[in-house]
Amino acid sequence: MKYIVFVPKHHDGFSLWDTKATDFNIMNTPYGKNICKQLSEACEKSGIVFCTYYSIADLHENGWPHMYGVDADKIPNVKGGMDAYFEFVKTQCAELVQKYHTRNFWFDGFWHPEWYSNPKYRTQLSEYLKSLDANVIMSRLQMPFKPKGGQWDDGWDFEKNVGDYHSREDHGGKEWEKLYYKGPWEFCSSVAYPNYSYNSKLKLKTAKECIQTIVKIAGRNGNYLLDMAPKPDGSVEEAQIKLFDQIGDWMKNFGQSIYQTEGGPFLPLKGEFVSTRKENKIYLHLLNGQNYIMLPTPDAKILSAKIYQTSQIIKTEEINKKTIFYVPKDYINENDVIIELQIKGPAAELALLNSEVN
Repeated sequence: MKYIVFVPKHHDGFSLWDTKATDFNIMNTPYGKNICKQLSEACEKSGIVFCTYYSIADLHENGWPHMYGVDADKIPNVKGGMDAYFEFVKTQCAELVQKYHTRNFWFDGFWHPEWYSNPKYRTQLSEYLKSLDANVIMSRLQMPFKPKGGQWDDGWDFEKNVGDYHSREDHGGKEWEKLYYKGPWEFCSSVAYPNYSYNSKLKLKTAKECIQTIVKIAGRNGNYLLDMAPKPDGSVEEAQIKLFDQIGDWMKNFGQSIYQTEGGPFLPLKGEFVSTRKENKIYLHLLNGQNYIMLPTPDAKILSAKIYQTSQIIKTEEINKKTIFYVPKDYINENDVIIELQIKGPAAELALLNSEVN
């Protein structure tokens, strides 16, 4: 685990820190303790980057009867006007930066027409937060769009985006596996999608499913933001602990092929294959039990090809500018068969190649 995204304020407007912007906060409850402060300090102690979700939409502050979705016909105006409400948002976000040292804002509730139709708010908020801390990053400040074959939040203008990266939510389908994201992005899901909070009948994803999702995302230049669902008393059920332990064990053994990599040079093949790269290494990830894969021969000399886990040298065969990489018959890995290629020169400089060959 490299970073966490804590949710100090969701759409309901209840703040889990000692905010001076509203009395609707955790300090005015029987519990009366600052959870945001506790988590921020625990992250600093453990070397984990502390990040915060923040909902621009706020039911309590605006007196709305319920939350309005992206596709709502009519969303009520912001109480008191957006200029006044914008100052409220700035005050709360500044507290999270200055008092709790959040390094990343994961914005939500950004689809209110008064917000997204007026670019000045997202531009000014970004500039203001970076004036408080030049290293703070943020996502989801603008409305995305739906690209062909994708979901409503798959499309993102990375060059004109206000913010630093894109975060795309899980929608239960596999549309994202058809896409290749050219800019920095993140895939947000839950251990029990579509549930993001605890109930006694949660159906958890398997470790294999989570691990393969990590790999598929890395092969598309992304990070995996995986929600866990604590119980009401703050404890975590044993099944979820076991799941995260299994994912962690895999990352300890195979994370070298994931951390600090970028996707490519071979483009993904839906849910069957991705590649990652860094320095002079290319990692081929075979996710469907394949015993070989044929790919375009890269424009760099391959110095070695081996199974990452065992360092066993594998057989290769080049035919008409295509190279076949064979998996040894005695090697099985149900999560991800990783072939490590060492090449001459930086892997990042290789052009992207279509993995579908005839």
